[in-house]
Amino acid sequence: MSSNLPQQALGGDGPRVARIALGCMSLSGTWNPSEVGPDQRQRAIEAFEIALDAGITLFDHADIYGGGSCEALFKDCLGAVPDSRDRIVIATKGGIRPGYYDLSGPYLVACVERSLTRMGIEYIDLYQLHRPDPLTHPGETAAALNDLVRRGLIRAVGVSNYYPEQVRALQRYLDVAIRSNQIEISLSKLDPLYEGWSGGDGTLDQCMALGMTPLAWSPLGGGSLFGDRPHPAGAERKSAIVAELTRLAARYNATPVQLALAWLLAHPASIIPLVGSANPAHIREAVGAAGITLAREDWYALWTAAWGRRVP
Repeated sequence: MSSNLPQQALGGDGPRVARIALGCMSLSGTWNPSEVGPDQRQRAIEAFEIALDAGITLFDHADIYGGGSCEALFKDCLGAVPDSRDRIVIATKGGIRPGYYDLSGPYLVACVERSLTRMGIEYIDLYQLHRPDPLTHPGETAAALNDLVRRGLIRAVGVSNYYPEQVRALQRYLDVAIRSNQIEISLSKLDPLYEGWSGGDGTLDQCMALGMTPLAWSPLGGGSLFGDRPHPAGAERKSAIVAELTRLAARYNATPVQLALAWLLAHPASIIPLVGSANPAHIREAVGAAGITLAREDWYALWTAAWGRRVP
């Protein structure tokens, strides 16, 4: 296939990455590491090779994905394409234990060391705090991250599911700038758009103010748009969004999935959708979204359909 995906800097002056990334939560196809065998390994390698061929350069992991099996399989993926490590950006996350969060210094250091061992790499390009931990002072978390950067085990710091004030508190103690915030945003989840509008939290505004890159998890609503998962606002809202996507798909010669991703890509915060699939067809389809430039009126048509009301 070979694709020249448009690229952007990851967090201001960070490395340049493609505007579509692969979320690796589904890489092993299971949350039970004991179920991983040759078939799962081959499936993961195929997905990795397809993503590389499509132009994807950012691969997002977490230590809990597949109970660690997704990171472990990624070592096999890197081995299958020997020159791949030097031309991709590897991101992963840590800080979640069974039943609670833990961003204490010693635990974070242990998380990083385990992720490095599982993936068979010497450093992590972007290390993200998976969820905020209200029982750990941000100064303690930052001290561990600062040390990991100094030791060369991680090259950049990101957060995930952080609200603006939580970002500000952590940044106060960090020696490096926070490069990214991985958030849930889609036509089913509008909260990050901006503060003061229908429960918005201002996350995207802060990303633009600080030069952080928003990484969008569940950019297709986790099945609430195109799958069987109920839409948070109900079936009528889902039908309205899908109808608008279908209408516009004909105009842009694209699929509704591609239009939903293009809606995110059009935002000036330079959102990078994380496509969470190991299905080659789905990966190829998602990459096609990067070639779509939505007209302003069409972007707003999708937003108002998702919001369920007209702009004032």
